[in-house]
Amino acid sequence: MTPDRIMLTIPRDEGFESVAQLVLAGVAARLNFSYEVVDDLGMALATLLERREGDGELTVELEVGEDTVKAAIGPFGGVGLRAELERPDNGVGLRRVLETVVDSFATVEREGGDWIELEKRVQTESAK
Repeated sequence: MTPDRIMLTIPRDEGFESVAQLVLAGVAARLNFSYEVVDDLGMALATLLERREGDGELTVELEVGEDTVKAAIGPFGGVGLRAELERPDNGVGLRRVLETVVDSFATVEREGGDWIELEKRVQTESAK
């Protein structure tokens, strides 16, 4: 099966996070994801989108495979986000949230700055 790819580019302005959440929910409904998967991916996405800084646009890329969803969100500027993800988390910060809700995450340098890549294993409701 060839994975489905969805790309959404939104302004960094406040209020556009809900558009990204709506797209995620639509993909999840179409593929019959469990509530837990939708909730976990939504939390990861919301937590990252809260860290939008500056002007321009953010892109959310979703790649849906047979048993995984991969997401890439970016670009993020500066070193703050990368540093936050690389240091051990003693509280409820970004690193702790991502460790809790996705199976893996990484910061990668791509055009325009740092991108955060997420991966979540999924089981659809119909597969249970």
